[in-house]
Amino acid sequence: MTYSTQNNTKNGLGFWKVLGVIAVALIALIIIGPLLKGLFWLALFALAIYGGYMLFRSSRSRNHTNGSV
Repeated sequence: MTYSTQNNTKNGLGFWKVLGVIAVALIALIIIGPLLKGLFWLALFALAIYGGYMLFRSSRSRNHTNGSV
């Protein structure tokens, strides 16, 4: 029984590539996770401000149309 060393080398490199991709993905999640969490609350706050502005604008335009008629 003879084994090819090329086959074992390819399998070994494939394992290290997969392990490297998993490690990079985990590091990216560690870095990006808190950033996205902070941006979520910022976006929620901005959406609340925008919604309040739209309500104010719609009530103001309604008062102008009723007052001129």
